Amino acid sequence: PHVMAKDIILKIIGDIGTDGANYRAMQFSGETTKQLIMDERLTLTNMTTEAGAKNGIIDADSMTESYLREKTHEPFSALKGDLDASYAEKLTYEIDRLEPTVAKPYSPGNISPARELQGTEIDKAYIGSCTGAKLHDLRAAGKIMKGKKVKVRTEVVPAAQSIYLNAMNEGLIGIFLESGAVVGPPTCGACCGAHMGVLAKNEVCISTTNRNFPGRMGDVESKTYLASPLVVAASALTGMITDPRDI
Repeated sequence: PHVMAKDIILKIIGDIGTDGANYRAMQFSGETTKQLIMDERLTLTNMTTEAGAKNGIIDADSMTESYLREKTHEPFSALKGDLDASYAEKLTYEIDRLEPTVAKPYSPGNISPARELQGTEIDKAYIGSCTGAKLHDLRAAGKIMKGKKVKVRTEVVPAAQSIYLNAMNEGLIGIFLESGAVVGPPTCGACCGAHMGVLAKNEVCISTTNRNFPGRMGDVESKTYLASPLVVAASALTGMITDPRDI
């Protein structure tokens, strides 16, 4: 329950490197993939860019069809990989053995288990971006933060207006505000160093965003750690990198 799609993709990028899928497509399959809700599938496939991939693919199924039916009335058909398709490389993971994972500065491939970084002090926690502030992400963070107070500057920036509205209707926005976090308008925000939480010189941030290169979220001398919404929310409550299993 403490491992999310962000942990899975960070582990994979850590194993193959940020150039491990250059000019390739990354395809995901298996029982865990089938069980992932659409928000988690989108995180998994979106982050393949950080391994150099051209795209990320998950075979369409009934969940995909239901999702698309809600988005469009246009006709569509599913494409699936050939049963006899060959692949450049195959990797197999036992997800039940995976731990909450963090990517250290300055690369999404520079990973460590969250517990190995326990106690690393932070100046800010940031819950935002297309890979960390969808409704499922906000629900996960809300479960950790409900009824508690943050110890560092914490910003929550929903990934889209529809997500913001749903989060508000579910009471999540209230949970974040009552915890002491700042909730911003739907935007890319600090993920690309634009606004709403841009880092100052020497600031240390733990973030649900997708990249942590020098200067990505602000000053080139700031540091960004990447993690799941669960890890970021837990860290916001303690003021240091924290495994959510310890909250």
